Amino acid sequence: MLKRLYRLIVPEPLRARVTYAREWTLVFLNYALMRRKAAGAWPHALYIEATNICNAACVFCAYPQMERPKVTMPLELFKKAVTQYLELGPGEIDLTPIVGDPFVDKLLFDRLDWLAANPKVRKFHFYTNAILMKPELVERLVRYDGRLRVFCSFGGFDPETYHKVMGVPQFGAAVAHIKALIEAKRRTGSAIGVCVNLRIPKGSAHGEFWDYLRAARDERLITFDEIDDFDNWGGKVKEEDLRGAGLVPKPDPVHRGPCRRLLTGPMVLADGRVNACACRDVEATLIVGDVNETPIGEILRGDALRTLLERHEREDFPEICKRCTRYESVYPTWTHGRLWRAARKLVGKV
Repeated sequence: MLKRLYRLIVPEPLRARVTYAREWTLVFLNYALMRRKAAGAWPHALYIEATNICNAACVFCAYPQMERPKVTMPLELFKKAVTQYLELGPGEIDLTPIVGDPFVDKLLFDRLDWLAANPKVRKFHFYTNAILMKPELVERLVRYDGRLRVFCSFGGFDPETYHKVMGVPQFGAAVAHIKALIEAKRRTGSAIGVCVNLRIPKGSAHGEFWDYLRAARDERLITFDEIDDFDNWGGKVKEEDLRGAGLVPKPDPVHRGPCRRLLTGPMVLADGRVNACACRDVEATLIVGDVNETPIGEILRGDALRTLLERHEREDFPEICKRCTRYESVYPTWTHGRLWRAARKLVGKV
């Protein structure tokens, strides 16, 4: 009731700012406690690599350049990792941390069924390009409850633009399958969340499908997410390739202090190793543990993660972090000037 009233009274832009401020405050507090060895990391979710195999070649993604073996996580290892995480308390599960499309994974619905049956799973979600999200699979998706959210990455409102952005000529399939999901949600009254993630050149939203999506949004069947600039995945995605597809590269950020993403979510790889970055480290170079050997709770409190944070604090960034334009400091931007030393004093010494 209070949440609904809050949404009615407070405008969406202000809600977004409040949410960001709350999340930043928690991350900063978590970092301060970790430096004093009074806590481990408090992740926003467990990011778990069910598969790192994808059926697209998006220009804004490093998957086409990935050198790691392409694998799928065994179901028992998946259950083991999630169970270890939920022993810390109820939590959220993300099935697509860095690369991979869930519909390539033959175990997808086994994983979803298991998560849905676990009351300690507050939310679970995944990203998909929707190319393999066929109508018979859509009918299975809409049977889940409101804890499931499906994010559909979409790269353009005409076949040519879509091909340039997504790297494959699958515009028709993606449109048809996203429509099928929306229509199934409308028909069944399903509570699952659906978000269409627009990864398109600025000013290119037009046409019949765009009008359809806007109408679905107005019916509150879906939400939109759109970004204005695209990062370089630690240097693997080239600026000229982004511009060639009509996308705007993200400018280099100021690298000061640890990246907040080292605290907000560990990533369990398909083989059970835990990577500190669940965002852009496509080659998994920031390993801090292995759930086959150490419970996830101990890894989040472990020396390997603390050492990596300490390196960032000294501005001794690993190569992947040094080049990354998605980097975001635990220290807010306004502290990077005269308040820099004061902000650092607040977190104490390692």
